Amino acid sequence: MKDRVLQLPNRIKARAASLGRALADRWRKAVFLVSLSLATLMLVSLLGMEVTSRPQFCGSCHIMEPYYKSWQSSTHKNVACVECHIPPGITSEFRKKYEALSMVTSYFTGTYGTNPWTEIDDAACLRCHERRLLAGKEVFHSVLFNHTPHLTEMRREKKLRCTSCHSQIVQGSHIAVTESTCFLCHFKGQQINQGTGQCTLCHEIPDKQITKANLSFDHGDVKRFNMECASCHSNVVQGNGEVPRERCATCHNDPPRLQRYDETEYMHQTHVTDHKIECTNCHMEIRHKTGHDVEAASTTCNTCHRDGHSPTRDLYAGIGGKGVAPMPSAMFQAGIHCEGCHFQPQDKFGSQVAKASEVSCMSCHGPRYSKTLGRWKTLVDGRLGQAKNEWLQARRVLSDSVESQPLADAFENLQLVDRGVGTHNVEYSLALIDASHDMINQAREQRGLKPLAKRWTAAPFESACFRCHRGIEEQSGRMFGLAFVHKPHLMSGFQCATCHRPHEERTSKEIVRFGREGCANCHHARQQENVSYCTKCHGDLFTRKVSFKGKQFDHAMHVKDMSQKCADCHRIGGQIKRGPNLNACASCHPDGWK
Repeated sequence: MKDRVLQLPNRIKARAASLGRALADRWRKAVFLVSLSLATLMLVSLLGMEVTSRPQFCGSCHIMEPYYKSWQSSTHKNVACVECHIPPGITSEFRKKYEALSMVTSYFTGTYGTNPWTEIDDAACLRCHERRLLAGKEVFHSVLFNHTPHLTEMRREKKLRCTSCHSQIVQGSHIAVTESTCFLCHFKGQQINQGTGQCTLCHEIPDKQITKANLSFDHGDVKRFNMECASCHSNVVQGNGEVPRERCATCHNDPPRLQRYDETEYMHQTHVTDHKIECTNCHMEIRHKTGHDVEAASTTCNTCHRDGHSPTRDLYAGIGGKGVAPMPSAMFQAGIHCEGCHFQPQDKFGSQVAKASEVSCMSCHGPRYSKTLGRWKTLVDGRLGQAKNEWLQARRVLSDSVESQPLADAFENLQLVDRGVGTHNVEYSLALIDASHDMINQAREQRGLKPLAKRWTAAPFESACFRCHRGIEEQSGRMFGLAFVHKPHLMSGFQCATCHRPHEERTSKEIVRFGREGCANCHHARQQENVSYCTKCHGDLFTRKVSFKGKQFDHAMHVKDMSQKCADCHRIGGQIKRGPNLNACASCHPDGWK
């Protein structure tokens, strides 16, 4: 018994040791299982994070398919979605993963929306594009854009973000620049070429020759003459960028928020700086492009002159005539609107109107165009007056058939030129006058009367030069001190380029491409024996004496009184020369001309 009592502590110790070993085994198993579970969970989590970080996973959801496809064709196609959609930092990583898990849950439970929305933090962009803050100039659609002031300075009292301009308003264009955002900032509430709407903020004035509608223009003149861009580039901004109040209700139904509609600064702080809301979600779109439709001819003049100026507009646009195909003015095709020429104030009928004059032409084309408008007016008014006389004559002769359709059409054409002011479209006006002449003769022929001959002369060919120099046939002047008339030269088929070089190729003082000998090569080569041929150019020689070798030579006495021919004295070596052949003088002056 005593031995049993003495052995009891040993048994207890052995039992305790056995239990300790069992507990230790169980603890090790528990730790192992927990560690294994944690390791598995971490492995699954890491694997899940890796899988869900791949763009292919993003594209597996059908509502994300259009965005995924646009990413595949974008400049960021080699950048994973998470690189942009998750800002730098471990906390952002877990926060975005939680948001993504919530989206997946919503997708499988059918509680998702069909218009996914997200925000890109500037920090995500600047991980790769930080250099643009320091040297951020980029060429975008021929516009030199500087990132630095847009990202570091307040723009129209607003702090912009990268996604203020780079977004996806246009379906299929992933994180691309949306021009409508630029136009809203630059043109809302601005006059054209003023403030943020100033043209040269984005566009450099090109110093080159351009051709539009067969009309050449040297853009360098814009700088030289300090021309206004809007004189040519009309109707380039459409829309006002207003915010209809009802658009707020598409996102908000909380009355206290809706009541802050007029708090512009708060609205932009919340929607532009604090959060990324597309500008066009609230604002009506502003478009910026060059217009070439008929409204370019009307512009603000249409505000007052709704119907009274329609003949002018139609004539400028080259429409509305009878029997003549549409022929818009070259200036109309180039986008020049009313105010481009009509900018000089004039008092008329007790109010002030804007008129056009030679100054209008010179303001764009320089001083060499000072006489162009006057020549056009003389030409059109002259032919129009002659055509009106023809029509009145035909009306009197055909008094019993005033309903003649050709005669009525001719009258409409002449009215269009008269009321529309022919200088607005010289070529179309002259074509209408020519068509009216033909219609008058058609009406006469219907009555068996002889057709009338045209009372004006037109060159037998067309030339690009006639865009400005139409009617040159009737112009005359002096060249090399001699009388010169264009008409016989043009009617003989001489092209403009025979004597003249294009404006851009010649010097400011050059008129013809050659000197006096250029005329002589053609005229003197004919070896005319008829004095009257020579007097076409040299007729003034009979009214004065010419100084030659210190003596006065009288052409009138030799030619008229002595019946000498010009070639008798001026033919030298088979050619007509300006100076005389002194040997011809010996028949009357044996001692020669000394």
